[in-house]
Amino acid sequence: MMDTVPGGHNTYGHVVGILMNDSTIPRIPGDPGHAETFAFPVIYEVLKGFPFEDLISCKKDHMDILIDKARKLEAKGVSLIATDCGLFGPFHADLKKHLKVSFVGSALDLVPLLQRFLPANQRVGVITGHTGMLKPGHLTAAGIDPASVCLAGMENSSEFNRVVIEKTPSLNIEKMRQGVVDAALGLSGNNIGAIVLECTNLISFRADIQQALRIPVFDLVTLIETFVSGFGVRKFHSRFIR
Repeated sequence: MMDTVPGGHNTYGHVVGILMNDSTIPRIPGDPGHAETFAFPVIYEVLKGFPFEDLISCKKDHMDILIDKARKLEAKGVSLIATDCGLFGPFHADLKKHLKVSFVGSALDLVPLLQRFLPANQRVGVITGHTGMLKPGHLTAAGIDPASVCLAGMENSSEFNRVVIEKTPSLNIEKMRQGVVDAALGLSGNNIGAIVLECTNLISFRADIQQALRIPVFDLVTLIETFVSGFGVRKFHSRFIR
């Protein structure tokens, strides 16, 4: 244990800082916007004044808001900054130029990695909130050839549209779960070897997708947890080595 502890912050112990879109939709464990999702302390900054339309169009007219809020999280002593939406990928390179800690902007960054591991005849499936909102620019920002992945969206889910798109302040968990599973089943027959959930509102239902398709499912929480695990100190022991 250290004899002295450095100061300089108002609060301490936050491992990850998360940039949140300015929305009050319901969030349940699994969603990065629900603090109980994580086994380590997180802290939030809300992106007030940042238009969600900028994420869809990859427009960078309000980068100053992103930079300001990210720096506030950094000033609070976090080791990693993440977001609550997979559409932040195109802003990744610009934002990290202004930070001294690492930034995770989208689960889409996992796709090229998974493609390296899968058998040559298998593809990565990507489930997004709406296929019309996920542009080629979001994919190419993550190093993905748009033709190399199979997309499915939640546009046919009335509950997703009601809650996430129309921002209704209530959530029917079972209806949302069914919508997510239906979207995943829509990828069946495309020789999918793994799925990446671009939309963070779907992560709560990761296990339901795994059960339905019997393939691995990855998302932004996976990426955050993987990065944070690198800070953990684990000593390896063997009873056979003296």
